[in-house]
Amino acid sequence: MVLTVNCSSPEFLLADTPPMSDLPAAQRHALEAWASQAIDAGWLASNATDALSTTTTASPGLLFDSSDRPLVAGLFGGTGVGKSTLMNRIAGEAIARASVERPTSRDITVYVHRSQSVDRLPNAFPMERMRTALHNNDRYRHVLFIDMPDFDSVESANRDLVDLWLPHLDVVMYVVSPDRYRDDQGWRLLLQHAQEHAWLFVMNHWDRGDPVQLEDFRQQLAAAGLSEPMIFRSDSSRVASPEADATEDDFEALRTTLEQLADQSIVNSLNELGILARLKSLKSASDPWLESLGNDESIKELQTRWQSHWQQSTRNLADTLATKAQQLAEHYAEQEGSWLSRWRKQPESKTSLPNGPLVDAALLARLDNVLADFLNQQSQNSALPLSALKQSVAEPYARARRDFAMTVDDAVNRSLALPGSAWQRRLHSGLGVLCLLLPLSAMGWIAWRVVNGFAAGGTDPTAYLGSNFAVNGSLLLALAWAIPAFVQRKLKPSRAKAAYRGVGLGLNEALLQTSTAINAGLNRLAEQSQRLRQQYEELWLSLSPTETADIPEAVRRMLASEISSPAQRSLDVRANTHSSTESAPLS
Repeated sequence: MVLTVNCSSPEFLLADTPPMSDLPAAQRHALEAWASQAIDAGWLASNATDALSTTTTASPGLLFDSSDRPLVAGLFGGTGVGKSTLMNRIAGEAIARASVERPTSRDITVYVHRSQSVDRLPNAFPMERMRTALHNNDRYRHVLFIDMPDFDSVESANRDLVDLWLPHLDVVMYVVSPDRYRDDQGWRLLLQHAQEHAWLFVMNHWDRGDPVQLEDFRQQLAAAGLSEPMIFRSDSSRVASPEADATEDDFEALRTTLEQLADQSIVNSLNELGILARLKSLKSASDPWLESLGNDESIKELQTRWQSHWQQSTRNLADTLATKAQQLAEHYAEQEGSWLSRWRKQPESKTSLPNGPLVDAALLARLDNVLADFLNQQSQNSALPLSALKQSVAEPYARARRDFAMTVDDAVNRSLALPGSAWQRRLHSGLGVLCLLLPLSAMGWIAWRVVNGFAAGGTDPTAYLGSNFAVNGSLLLALAWAIPAFVQRKLKPSRAKAAYRGVGLGLNEALLQTSTAINAGLNRLAEQSQRLRQQYEELWLSLSPTETADIPEAVRRMLASEISSPAQRSLDVRANTHSSTESAPLS
């Protein structure tokens, strides 16, 4: 199995293909970058990345600079099961301290061939509690043994050491005894880390055991996901007296299995399976983040609820502004009075009332309440994060709110600039022309009669015009102006009605702009949700297998299958390994 990285992903995905052992750390960094983006947008809580703290990115390969490394096998078990005694039996010498007075291992004992070197021990490792035993036994040239402290010790430092070393093991040699194989703490650790390692089980002190206990232990392991566990019986009495007639055990089979596991192809397989298990753990921890992103249906339902809420709530706003529209109309009706009343009044803003602006702070506060009520409802009825919803609508709503008064004022001004209907304005303009043309025509006719009478008066004294003509001419001139002027005034488009109409149009336009702005914010919410979900999926799709091969059956027996629980959701990447045809098959 080879895991590759697709580098054509967003910026928080893995920029370069990291080494195999560095994949979990690189993926965790990518997840944290993605989560940071989601947190900034309000989709995740600020402590969302704490879920990753329960996962580990450490692996055995991180201890070595070279990929051609030894198998790392750790002896794991509770107090008194004989781990140190078993370690000494494997080594053929007393390299681990086996206490009689208090059978509790407090230190790490590393048993490694002189040709091997651990290049990169983590800084967190307490070196003062680590003992190294070098050997020249070629049988274990490619195996690094670690005898770990008792996990069930009352000393918390012992458990901390176990937690530090567990992620760096290829194989966990789970050591039990006939009277300790049902230990609760051991089972909790086994179930917690079952998917991260290969497992070998040793029933130590078999000289005190019973086949019924062995079968019971096998059934427990099957329930934990190991259907065919590899269990080896070990008679610890043979350590002190190798030639003694003791109970038959499987110690030689255990040593042979360890030697075969040290084959480089098997080590690579176990390394890659461990890396995959760590990626699964990361995915299990991060998958719940997607629940807060909602889905297309939830966001469409949110948009529908917004439209319904907006239509119901803005009716009250319309009623409030209708009252002000009436006041503005009355204000303009007063201005359309006599010229004397207009002269006495001080000039005012077109869209201002004597008692303040048309759109005041109280009206805008009511508009704020409409949105706030909607957001409060969604905090109770919607699974979408309220913080993400607020952020998505905040900016477009702020712009619409800022322009609300200007939109209403502009509509009023446009309506006042073009009062009445088009035919009213044309008729009014035509009457204005008649107010000029008719008096001019009358004046022209009167002037023609005067000049003509004066010219004829030299020969005919009766041709001179008298006072009757002066009176009639004056009346004609007055009527020529007064009649069209009176009709024009009566047919003049009402600015009061124009103001009232402008307020209605302006309110509708401003409310439409506000609703559109909120819808734009909700659309942005939907796009952001889809983008984050797609980026998350691409982040995991960038890790894909490029080669396939069957896992060797013996290795499969050492791996725990998926346990049916919410915490064990699998990564959709198959684990495939290479097996060497030249190496002897494992028993």
